[in-house]
Amino acid sequence: MQKRYKVSLVVLFVLLYSVSSMLLTGMQARAAHGKLKSGGLNQVIDQVTRQVLLNISVNGFNPNAKTKSLTTGGLYVNWMMNNPTQVNKVNPNTNDDPPTSHDIQTDLFYLNALAEYKFLHHGDTRYDLDIQKMTPIVHYEFFNYNLPKGWVYFYLLRDGFFLNDPVLTQEASMAASNYYTHWFDPKLNLLYNKSHTPGVYSVEHSITAGAALIDAGTRWHQPAWVQAGRSTLATVLAASYNLQSHLFYNNMMVNSNGTEVVTNDQAKASTQGSVVEALMEAYMLTRDQQYLNVASQVLQSLLVNSGLWDQSNGGLYFALDLNSGRLEQKYKETRAQAHALIGLYRFNQVMRAIGRPQVFLDKQQQLISLLATRFYEPIYHGYFYRVTPDFQIYVSNDASGQPQQENYFTTEAMGLALDALQQTEMPVVPY
Repeated sequence: MQKRYKVSLVVLFVLLYSVSSMLLTGMQARAAHGKLKSGGLNQVIDQVTRQVLLNISVNGFNPNAKTKSLTTGGLYVNWMMNNPTQVNKVNPNTNDDPPTSHDIQTDLFYLNALAEYKFLHHGDTRYDLDIQKMTPIVHYEFFNYNLPKGWVYFYLLRDGFFLNDPVLTQEASMAASNYYTHWFDPKLNLLYNKSHTPGVYSVEHSITAGAALIDAGTRWHQPAWVQAGRSTLATVLAASYNLQSHLFYNNMMVNSNGTEVVTNDQAKASTQGSVVEALMEAYMLTRDQQYLNVASQVLQSLLVNSGLWDQSNGGLYFALDLNSGRLEQKYKETRAQAHALIGLYRFNQVMRAIGRPQVFLDKQQQLISLLATRFYEPIYHGYFYRVTPDFQIYVSNDASGQPQQENYFTTEAMGLALDALQQTEMPVVPY
């Protein structure tokens, strides 16, 4: 099995490098344009980042993880805070994940956190071996990626820039090509999951995929991709943006005649932050004022008007039900704070670039502080998927209905938290 894996990777690298040479000139030009000094490094953020990366390096890697039937290695989904031998648990449906299972997305989050740290600390070599270990795994996992999740494109693209890796950059191009070829419906002007009948889409995924097509089409001179991206954004904004709350629904169903139905009335805090980030990418490329206006309205609602922001303890609750008006406030997701911080920070980068005042800087600083302190577990160095409103360990029921503490660090939460914190150390995200 190990020999087959090595042969497969060799074939993959030969193929990728054979098609990546045409990218080098463009990459070098973008790299030259993107050269800048890092923003003011924050000692607290850097210390948290180093501790979390070390924790993942020591406890998070599963050498038996399989991808596409090959034993590639990859991260555990989670492990118990104070007993890292207990892995891949705390699932409300089953606690019986096989030892080879893993989520390739967490590998991409981890490589991204490593790449950002390397970019911000050029002379620091302490994580070079982890980068060397994870890079070929991510190469293999995301070769010809073909799911309609637009955020994957931006992670591959950024990591290609940070690590000066043309393979990752080419894989970003492949992902964008697949978004357009396999998931965009020109009759409905929409990128959605057509494998379902009726079709469905996650609002977050389709909006980020639309922004990805705008970026990729501009970058690789594919005007049809740009138009598909803009059409997707127009269609999704018209259908899934609630004009009363100024928040986005979570999931939609698409009928064959193009009509759409809301299938999840929740306005999740994580979705709002991710959408704002995507709209900022689209705005900087198109200067479409609608994207800026909607993003501004979403931030106002998310951080002030909707009740999603906890006025007592700070941070964002899970969701607001846009049908019943009920606030889902039993817990706070770590990823929601991360997405909200990234979206807000990117919005303020755009505002600064166009000479307009930055907004909600108090909330921006609170989110940075919360992710570096209250959401962070400082003894064992990690992040949980979610915590109580006052930042205690959340208790849920296991598969048998018994109470269980969710004292498991998740590699998704760890990767996203480090991404959000480290992005705030960059005056511009350069790729």
